[in-house]
Amino acid sequence: MNRKQDSATQKQPEPVASDKDPLSIFVRLSRVLTGKQTLDPDLSVAYFERAHAQLTTNLDTLLERFVALESSGQDPVGAVRDEIMPDPTLGSAAKVILLLWYIGGIKNVGGDWVMQSADQYYRALVWDAIGAHPPTLSNGYFGHWKYPPES
Repeated sequence: MNRKQDSATQKQPEPVASDKDPLSIFVRLSRVLTGKQTLDPDLSVAYFERAHAQLTTNLDTLLERFVALESSGQDPVGAVRDEIMPDPTLGSAAKVILLLWYIGGIKNVGGDWVMQSADQYYRALVWDAIGAHPPTLSNGYFGHWKYPPES
């Protein structure tokens, strides 16, 4: 493999930004909400943009509140659980972020689930959480289903 191909296939680092950058705050909050320390950088950008479009000012308020909780020195997981999730506005916004990460889609105003792309659906965290693959994406050979799953 040549150097150009090698660098193109390497995993890109997560976006590097200041602590005050909204995308950086969104990624830190997403880590707390999902329980995952490593989140895909491309999905981080896509989900931030999608959350911003869906939540508008509620996302800004949520990110500001999260920064305030971080700055207070509280355990971020406990602070989000105790102070953000019970809040009717901030908790709803946080749940939208969770839905983006875990299923790759969100409900729109009409109540329908909107998936941005098949790629985001296939890369949703739910599949790892339940130990399954997305329907239509088995990555198995023909007939693999007749054998017990690998443990």
